[in-house]
Amino acid sequence: MFTITSVLFVSFLATPGLGAGWAWDVGNGFGFVAFAGLLYLSKIGGSGRNVRAHQLLGFVVLGVTVTHVYWLLLLDAAVIEYVKPGAPLYMWTGIAGFLMLVVLIFISLPEYRLRLHKRYALFKFWHLGLALLTIIGAGHHIVVSGFYLGEPYQVALFLLLVAIVFFGDSFLGKREADTRQSSWVFLGLGVFCVAAFAGIRNVPF
Repeated sequence: MFTITSVLFVSFLATPGLGAGWAWDVGNGFGFVAFAGLLYLSKIGGSGRNVRAHQLLGFVVLGVTVTHVYWLLLLDAAVIEYVKPGAPLYMWTGIAGFLMLVVLIFISLPEYRLRLHKRYALFKFWHLGLALLTIIGAGHHIVVSGFYLGEPYQVALFLLLVAIVFFGDSFLGKREADTRQSSWVFLGLGVFCVAAFAGIRNVPF
């Protein structure tokens, strides 16, 4: 998928061999894949024939995000210091993005959505708004942490990628949302990309 490979590619442009050990890089690889999943979700509309695909992928992306969070918390004791009062702002925006994703997914389930929003148009408005805030929070978390995107041109390309995903239909023609991509394909490619993300940074060539 364009979104996963492009997000990871940008992180390799400046210092492809820069890493912090297998545990840290695998955990952050899951974070990059989760962000790519958020972008891809924005391309698979949750209406018509794509409803089920959109919902399933949402749960897969949530699972990858949970893996990113708890992988680092369990394997690196120092990470707990970054979720305490006084932690950097980018950590709080990442946490906020994670919590908004949880809320976004569960209030979109029919049994909850119909209780909160009787009109579909109103639900769609709030759903898109919360999704945008989730992506902004996660994107800020990645960019401002600065470890893998340490150069200004990397940040610029990263933001350009986000813009292309959101607005590229006007220039690229057919929407990626017009095809139902399997969540298993995303998950399989994501695991492969995490292995590549960590392997390139830790295996001497």
